Amino acid sequence: MYFLWKRTPHGSIRVSCDGLSGFINRVLSEKSRCRSLSLAEGENASVTLVLFSDSSATESFRVEERLTSIVAPLGFRLQIVWADRGVPESEWCEALSSAYQSPWTWMLVVSMITLGTLAGLKGLFWTLFWGTAAWFVSKVVISFLIRKRMGFFSPEARR
Repeated sequence: MYFLWKRTPHGSIRVSCDGLSGFINRVLSEKSRCRSLSLAEGENASVTLVLFSDSSATESFRVEERLTSIVAPLGFRLQIVWADRGVPESEWCEALSSAYQSPWTWMLVVSMITLGTLAGLKGLFWTLFWGTAAWFVSKVVISFLIRKRMGFFSPEARR
């Protein structure tokens, strides 16, 4: 999507939404992300950014100062709106929301209900027990194989 920035006697200047948001994301630290943006046209074009951050308010203030200093020479006035400013509950809510929308979650829930109904609580318990045991054994075996392979390919082992 392209925003009209300004009209000149030689034509119009348009700014790409994806390009500008990609530029903003490259400037931001890893804890902050640009969720959306809008651009008001005119000689003193105004960019409104909606940002998400896991950092504190003081870190957010530094991000605002840095973005303003980078975007001002481009001819834009900058306005920043923080969607989530380091709220721990927001991460949990996002994870829960994505779990509700995942077909894998619903497959597991319905499978457990069906197993409990058909095999009873004893069958459900032993299925969960042996499944959990297999998960832990596979984690140990995989981590052992990765460590063994990393040791084999390390520079010290080649000498």
